[in-house]
Amino acid sequence: MTTVRKLSLEIEPDTYPAIERTLIDSIGSGEAPPTIMEWTFGSDLFLELGPVEDASLIDRERAAEHGVDYGRRYNVSGGTGFFRDDCTPVLYAFFTDEGDRSMTEYIDLAGEAVASALRDAGVENATYRDGGDIELVPEDDGQLLKVGVSGAGYQDGVWGVFANVINRSYEPEEFGVIDDVLRLPKEKFEDKDTDSAEGRMTSLEDVAPDVDIDTVLEEAAKNLAAHAGDEVEEGSFTDAEAEALDRHREHYGSTEWFERYSTGRIIEEADEDHEVAEVAYKGRKLIKVSVRVDADGTIDAVQYTGDMYHRPGFEAIDRLNEAVTGVSINDEDALLEAVSSVYADDDVEIPWLTPEDFVRPLVRARESLAPAKEFDR
Repeated sequence: MTTVRKLSLEIEPDTYPAIERTLIDSIGSGEAPPTIMEWTFGSDLFLELGPVEDASLIDRERAAEHGVDYGRRYNVSGGTGFFRDDCTPVLYAFFTDEGDRSMTEYIDLAGEAVASALRDAGVENATYRDGGDIELVPEDDGQLLKVGVSGAGYQDGVWGVFANVINRSYEPEEFGVIDDVLRLPKEKFEDKDTDSAEGRMTSLEDVAPDVDIDTVLEEAAKNLAAHAGDEVEEGSFTDAEAEALDRHREHYGSTEWFERYSTGRIIEEADEDHEVAEVAYKGRKLIKVSVRVDADGTIDAVQYTGDMYHRPGFEAIDRLNEAVTGVSINDEDALLEAVSSVYADDDVEIPWLTPEDFVRPLVRARESLAPAKEFDR
């Protein structure tokens, strides 16, 4: 029998990625058991970016004016999020890779763990739908209402499987602040009925006020633990983990870490002979690309960012950047061959997106190229 350790935490902005890194290291080395974190954010409002999201999506000047905290995740891929105290409590499971499931399967398992717990609590129409959304399915043809999200990440032989529940929503003025600080591309909302971060988001308090969120989280944690071990047992960080957390906190709360992926850097480092472009493309997930090309059309540098899921860690996207660099932006066949070669790697998974999805934004960028000195967002 494998006991799954449960950590109940209130997390500060600079500790979130530091905790992810710490647990991946300790579990991957066998020094700690499979672990489920149940956490809330100790912040009035925290905006987060996925590991390979573009740093320019957050207007840091506006964030400072509003007093909004922000940061970048270390592990679970996917896009942006916003958190405050217990508005959106999160379950986050870490366990070693046994080689028996794909990233898509883990995302599905996490989503169904929460959807099942909600149904057991009396929310009969709670449904996990392919793609990471936990939604309330209407009895008529009305709009699906998102009440949670699931996701997964993979680093150094350790899976991080994530699911949250939207317990309480935000006031309209708070959504206004989020929209003011979080600069999401318009393409993000091409398949939505709104162009606001509010999107289709709803809360349990609105639709099921009698549901006990603590019971939902407890049952969902058990459902998740069943895929990583057996019984769930409350625990705490080991002394070694606590020391590692202190070491990691400074780096993962730094500007250097936040700007790890920034499409603006591609533009800023351009020479006078370069042309540049920045475009977004919405496939099943949003892909953004910033590209710099030589006078003959050869790609000198490129940065893919977005809300895609990917395995392994940062490497899958880094390999895509490297694969298309040096290829002519005018040669679609060569670009597709380069991207497809990354997909062919045995350790790469990028669910719900095809190689063609990573070529299309480059084709769009080709039509938007301009001298770097003339570039304007």
